[in-house]
Amino acid sequence: MKFPTLRDISQAYLRRELSPVEVVRASLDRIEAINPKINAIYHVDREGALKTAAESERRWREGSSLSPFDGIPMSIKDALPAIGMPIYRGSAAEQGVIADTDHPTVARFREAGGVILGKNTMCDYGILASGNSSRHGVTRNPRNTNWNTGASSSGAAAAVAAGIEPVSIGTDIVGSIRIPASYCGLVGLKPSRGRVPYHFPNHPALVAGPLARNVHDAAMLLALLAHPDARDFTALPPEHHDYAESLEDVDPAGVRIAVLPDLGLGATTAPSVRAGIEAAAAVLRTAGSDVRSISEAPFSPEDLDPIELHYLVRCFSEFRRARADLQQRSPFILEWTRRGEELSAADYYDSWNATQRLRERTYRLMDDVDFLLVPSTADTAFEADRLAPEGQTAFSLWAPTCLFNLTEQPAASLPWGTDAAGKPIGLQIVGRRFDDRGVLRLSRYLERHAPDLADASCDTS
Repeated sequence: MKFPTLRDISQAYLRRELSPVEVVRASLDRIEAINPKINAIYHVDREGALKTAAESERRWREGSSLSPFDGIPMSIKDALPAIGMPIYRGSAAEQGVIADTDHPTVARFREAGGVILGKNTMCDYGILASGNSSRHGVTRNPRNTNWNTGASSSGAAAAVAAGIEPVSIGTDIVGSIRIPASYCGLVGLKPSRGRVPYHFPNHPALVAGPLARNVHDAAMLLALLAHPDARDFTALPPEHHDYAESLEDVDPAGVRIAVLPDLGLGATTAPSVRAGIEAAAAVLRTAGSDVRSISEAPFSPEDLDPIELHYLVRCFSEFRRARADLQQRSPFILEWTRRGEELSAADYYDSWNATQRLRERTYRLMDDVDFLLVPSTADTAFEADRLAPEGQTAFSLWAPTCLFNLTEQPAASLPWGTDAAGKPIGLQIVGRRFDDRGVLRLSRYLERHAPDLADASCDTS
């Protein structure tokens, strides 16, 4: 099945070949049919969605549409406040609250005429790379429900991959957009820190960004989300770019690219993923890029330790606010954060300084290149009901992505074919800080030369 893209739907509205009510009804029907198999959506606002769709339909009919997003259906990640809808942060330890305000990204989508279908699932506190949640259960990969979606934007990725919605908003503090994009065969962009306004901006590595089935749709969504919001006092000055403009007009000749098949921390890169990285590098060499392969890993396994401690303390700080009896309902987080009870302020500050030194070392990788080409994930998707593959810890799955959160650089995951089992391979394109447009443009060039990847079938085998 070929799912319509964001651009397809918007242009069909303009030509009056489709109406927002028809499209939103189809999305709601698909939730009913598919969601029991994949568990991507935990809250549906059918009445509100159809009301908003009817208003959008009237605007398109009168020639007064608000934007290309007018009438586009989308669910919202559990972590992001949307007025009148529940938030659980993915955890059964949380009693839940009803949001009384919209997150900046939700506000921009709503202002553009977008239709909010409901809320989608995430893992506990956004700190697991697996689509498992003590609150929501297992979110399954629409390409094969035996496979993991990755996380924390598990429901957002599954909803896009399953054809429920053309695009979705992910959040990413250690890799939560790029990992589910990699496992589900999607495009996922972690923008430069501050490019997309975020409130409350509670961590310098935390961003929101697009998940889509192609680069053009991701660029369209970034252009919307990057509109200013006065609440985020850490946001970058707005660029007012149309990030989807000139995506086809890219010549990578002379562009300097470093290829790192393995960063050295976390799991060793699987042969199929390494082959994908090398194939993409060959495409760029043929196009005249200055491609430099770095065979020696620049980091070591112990470099992940201070990063994990830093994020452990952050999660511990949030988790300890839950009632003691409810904490038992989130056993992994309870056990993982227990170490936080014994850490001192000096321990935490030492971990922060260690991550800053890693940040500096990561920046140095780009001293004389324009982009890095690295794996999005060390391997393809593992079993749906596991927190991590055999032989790995839950936190180690963040190893290929987390460094670029620390550096605040833009990084995209692009699907590059599949392994022998048919699981998507994710290619990560990392740019210089603030060069979001460059990352999208190089991603689009590679997308045009990537192996074909069919849309998900929502197979239940």
